[in-house]
Amino acid sequence: MKYTVLYNQSAGDSDSEKRAKQFKNTAENAQQTVELIGTTSREQAIDYVQKNIKNIETLVVVGGDGSLNTVFSALISLDNSPVIGILPGGTVNNFARAMNIPLDSKAATEVILHGRVVNADLLHTNQRAIVSSLTLGTIAEMAKGVRQEEKQRWGALAYLFSGAKKILTTKPASIVVKSNHQRYQFSTRFLLVTTTSSIGGFTKFDPEVDIDDHQIHITVLKRFSPWRLVGYFSYFITGQIRKLNDASYLKLEQANISSLDNKKVEVRIDGDEAGELPVNLHVKKQFIKIIVPESD
Repeated sequence: MKYTVLYNQSAGDSDSEKRAKQFKNTAENAQQTVELIGTTSREQAIDYVQKNIKNIETLVVVGGDGSLNTVFSALISLDNSPVIGILPGGTVNNFARAMNIPLDSKAATEVILHGRVVNADLLHTNQRAIVSSLTLGTIAEMAKGVRQEEKQRWGALAYLFSGAKKILTTKPASIVVKSNHQRYQFSTRFLLVTTTSSIGGFTKFDPEVDIDDHQIHITVLKRFSPWRLVGYFSYFITGQIRKLNDASYLKLEQANISSLDNKKVEVRIDGDEAGELPVNLHVKKQFIKIIVPESD
């Protein structure tokens, strides 16, 4: 078996390189072939995957949801996905958590070497994959205002603190969601598209979301009061979001999300800035091949 290990070689990200080299040592001791590929930008990583896809047997991605987003985005225009192993290295690691992949490097390495392969849907816009979530409205502003050190110190609570401040300074966005002959209109501060049950490090946000259900899961808060923010958060972390009377829930096969009044509405995908509305969402069914623990 040949493993191609893709990691971020940017200055200040020595942990990724360390994880990559540790995997190489362990895999080679097990008589496997390993090639380390360090990249310094998203564009360079995408270019490498697309140009070398025919020579990649198993691609090991070192990093969190952002690193996975880079690789998944590279695959949008391709006909096939290589088998993908994950060495988690991000702050939240929603996708890895949802797949029950250990966050510990040694344990994750064992999964890659001895786990089994499952197929997952690939949700994407025209140009960018969605590994964990797409957000807009106040929730996007919440993510934008949280610094990396705050995420590391407070975890998901950092978003709650940020939200309490943002909700007082932002106005609801007028949003239209279209799918085939269906049309839904909302005035909202909170729209969230999810691909897994894990959001913000909480693995039970929506237990009904499956990685291969071929659906786009959209949660919209129709009313968003600052006085109920803590209450919303409790629904959020306990997997009861669908029971919230203030929320609407859509499950669609494809979707177009746009601004009703053509005002600027920023979009974030997997925590990173991803332009503005409108966006078109599509699903490549059971396209991504992921190594998960054998016992799952």
